[in-house]
Amino acid sequence: MDSIEKQINDLITSHESDSNLIEGIYLDDTLSEFYRFNNEIEIPSLAVSEITKEEYLRLSSIIINLIPEFLKGHEFSSKRFPSYEQHSLHFIKRIEGKIIDFIHLLRINFKQSSRGSRIIQKGDSLHYPSYSTDKLYFKSLLIPIHKGSDNFKQIKLKEEETIESDGKRFTSAIFDELSTKEISIEFSKKIGLDVFTIPSKIYPFISYDFFTAVLNIPDPFEFKIAASAEIYEPIFLFLYLTCKNFKGDINPDDILKFIDSIKKEKDTISLTPGFLLNIKDYFSAYSFLTEEELLLRGWKKFSTG
Repeated sequence: MDSIEKQINDLITSHESDSNLIEGIYLDDTLSEFYRFNNEIEIPSLAVSEITKEEYLRLSSIIINLIPEFLKGHEFSSKRFPSYEQHSLHFIKRIEGKIIDFIHLLRINFKQSSRGSRIIQKGDSLHYPSYSTDKLYFKSLLIPIHKGSDNFKQIKLKEEETIESDGKRFTSAIFDELSTKEISIEFSKKIGLDVFTIPSKIYPFISYDFFTAVLNIPDPFEFKIAASAEIYEPIFLFLYLTCKNFKGDINPDDILKFIDSIKKEKDTISLTPGFLLNIKDYFSAYSFLTEEELLLRGWKKFSTG
């Protein structure tokens, strides 16, 4: 850990007892998530190439003051998830499960957040403009990883393939003729669309990212992350074994640890009625508020119970 990461992590710890300064959690007209704040914040001019180490500390200070409750227990990561997110800050937290573990990733995107903002100072060929805004775009994901792995080694549902093109190497997924959005909707269908209070076509809580099935947690309080990991572990195991036809890195016999959640009969697997009720109860905490201002903007505001 370098000195910048340590300074940021110390700053997170020092604000653990503070409260968030957000007005609400929203989807915009493109169905992208953002946090809206009580007051406007100023984002400094950033290098076009990528966020520098010096900018890491300055931006992290702004974020930690705004959402300390969402960052409690997290660490700043200079490693990007994925690597092309060069104008985002990444905060991670590891959660242990019974069979698999999870990484919670909270990613704040400053390039995307400049949309609709008020320009303070113009940019140039090397720097983006500085701007003032009352919202920041984010992704909050619970990502399944291999038990006890020391690094970010996600449990993949889809394999990767490497392609040579003009001397460069690219990594892509084998989608089996389905788009990322369609795969996300298929995850919801396998579980049962009736357990979700928000339609998966609008906001799929379980989505396809990092070549696996991840859980979106728009309100990542410490208690919500813990509860999400507890309920999502058997859900993910069900999806994994179903999609992999009982082949892969997870032993099907391990699901006996979730005998109240998963039922296995020969070569078929299903979620128990009692666990489906628990899933429905978990997602029932989420809904959308309808207000005239939101309709005019094309926004949707989360109600998180």
